[in-house]
Amino acid sequence: MFFNELSKRKQVRWYDENRIPDLSLIQDALQQTHEAVAAKQNLMPYKIYVVANNKQLNEGMYDLSKGGTGTVTANTNLLTAPYQFIYTARLVTDASEKVQSDMDEGHIQPPCDPEMYKNPINSQGVCIEIGMHCTILSKILIEQGIDVSYTRCFDMWQHNKELWNKKGLSFVEDDVYLLMSAGYADPDPNIYYEARETKPPFDNIVKYC
Repeated sequence: MFFNELSKRKQVRWYDENRIPDLSLIQDALQQTHEAVAAKQNLMPYKIYVVANNKQLNEGMYDLSKGGTGTVTANTNLLTAPYQFIYTARLVTDASEKVQSDMDEGHIQPPCDPEMYKNPINSQGVCIEIGMHCTILSKILIEQGIDVSYTRCFDMWQHNKELWNKKGLSFVEDDVYLLMSAGYADPDPNIYYEARETKPPFDNIVKYC
């Protein structure tokens, strides 16, 4: 069940660096997610870079997560997880024939427009779709016993491309919106701490009208 799997998720900070999920599990999960995820006009205006068991790039992302946020040690998932997913913007150049036909008739598609695909209004929609993708991907990975984490605290590529290049991430070509980590959680309970960060009451969030 979808709920049963996602209710197991926790924000893993430390991953077992000696136990690595097989790459085929990651590839299968990404393929299944691609087939299942919802996307407006099926444009999928985002790209996902998969960093697979690369300690040098992990160190680079971890360093990028420390800049100016005060979370010097909190994002150790970027340092220890064997797989990292970098979600970025994407200018859509492979729209379907139907979408292209609509654009030829004057329909506006910001994800396909070099001048519009990263504007604040469009990027909000892109981030919503990324959220749906990483949720489905998380569910499939958790089914396989693989843990996940999410990170939004990092030096933004769009504001500091030179630093991303310096940290070995020169392959990134566009605005970065989210980092997601995957692997097996470190089994040592002593490396975790009780964050005491609890959710607000249900009634504060959900309102029936």
